[in-house]
Amino acid sequence: MKYAIIKDGIVVNVIEYGEQPTIPPAGFQEGHIAVQADNISIGWTYANGQFTNTDPQEQIQTNSISLTDMILANPTELAKLKQALGI
Repeated sequence: MKYAIIKDGIVVNVIEYGEQPTIPPAGFQEGHIAVQADNISIGWTYANGQFTNTDPQEQIQTNSISLTDMILANPTELAKLKQALGI
């Protein structure tokens, strides 16, 4: 399992553990916490149990889907496109 290592509300590292650590990882001082999270990166913020990606460019890349993929994933949209193209 992946864990975000957090200090002062900022993800400072991402480490894989077999189970939730109960003490700070080696090399970290007090004040660090480990929170299980699979899709996070260093630099994200953590508050009220939620992670937030603070890099707008990365948000666009991770949240975007191409128009082609969106159409191909939806048979109704694909049928509409074929009809509009006359195929």
